Order: sequence, then C-alpha cells, then structure tokens
Amino acid sequence: MSPQKENEDFYSLFLQEKPRKILVYLKKENKQLYIAMISKNVNATYAHTFNVLKRLEKLNLVSFKESGRIKLVKLTELGEEVAKVILNLMDLLKLGKMENELTKVYESEIKGKLREQMDKEQIAKQINRLKTEIIELSKDNQLNVVVTAKKLLKRMDDILAEVFGFPPG
Repeated sequence: MSPQKENEDFYSLFLQEKPRKILVYLKKENKQLYIAMISKNVNATYAHTFNVLKRLEKLNLVSFKESGRIKLVKLTELGEEVAKVILNLMDLLKLGKMENELTKVYESEIKGKLREQMDKEQIAKQINRLKTEIIELSKDNQLNVVVTAKKLLKRMDDILAEVFGFPPG
C-alpha cells in the first residue's frame, strides 16, 4: 500500500460511524470487553466489528487478549487519548448545534421586535433549557469545550438582558 493511500485510509477511518462508536464505547466502559458485546452496542455485525478492531489494532489503538476461544478487547494508552479527542470533538459539535438553536430563537423571537411583542416567558424557557444543557456538557470537560461553553453562556445572558430590558452585562 502506498504511503498516500495508507494516510487516506487512516484518516477516513475516524470519519466513519462504527470506528468512532467502538472507540467511544470502549472508553466509556473502561474495561476489557468481548467483541460480541461491542458489536451489539454499536449495532454492527460481529464480522464488521472484528475487522474494524483489527484496523484499530494496527494503529495501536486497541489490544486483544485471548482467553481460551474468546478475544477480549481494550483500549491502549494511545487509544484512550484518541477516544478522548473524539469525545471532545463530539462535545464541540453539540455546542455548535446549541449555538445554532440559540441563533434561531433570536432570529425568530427577538430580532426586529419590540419588547412588548416578545413572548418573554417562552424565550426565557428556551434559552434556559439550552443553558442547562451547556452547563451539564461543560462539567468535567476539556478546556476548549469549557471556554466555548462560557462564550455561549455569555451570549445567552446578553440576549436575555436584551429581552428583559436589563443593561448588557
């Protein structure tokens, strides 16, 4: 296999759903698991899961331990780090989705309207739901997620101040 093809193969692996799910599942379970258990959890066939795990093993992200006829799988130290980065990316993408929801609320419920025309209670309810999700997401998370979450929370506070006529904070 050419080096270029090998790199394309390596990068495309993490853009696929099943390898991502396998790494995240192994990270969350934090123990050795049977391949059948993994395949059931990620909704894949045993054969497909086994093939993905063999590719992950070649990248030193998982290791196998044979116990009789049964193979147990666990993340390597590098696999732990890669899974952590994937989880971090997923959390950042969730924040992006929440920011998009906030923008939609602002555009449809606030922008260009007088305060008297706004359903303040409904707006506050929508924004506070998003705030709760963001606060929960930022607990015990990577710094880049926490910083992004704080910026989004600040924007929410500014929007609520605009809705209720408070001076911007």
